[in-house]
Amino acid sequence: MAKAQSIPLGTVVRDLATDRVGVLADVLDYSDPYQVGAVQPPVRLAFLRPLGGGCEWTTCPDQVVSAPGG
Repeated sequence: MAKAQSIPLGTVVRDLATDRVGVLADVLDYSDPYQVGAVQPPVRLAFLRPLGGGCEWTTCPDQVVSAPGG
């Protein structure tokens, strides 16, 4: 199974951490702009959107695989 770094954006994927299915919106190094205090290094995250709409969620890119039939 291909991992998020090699999956094209817009592909239907499964988040193995939550067993949710969604569309891969992006994979990037993310820094929380609202974090107060010591600056933390960016964290690599995959951004996923639910198929039927709703709230986008993030997960570790290693937990993202192509969904069968997606």
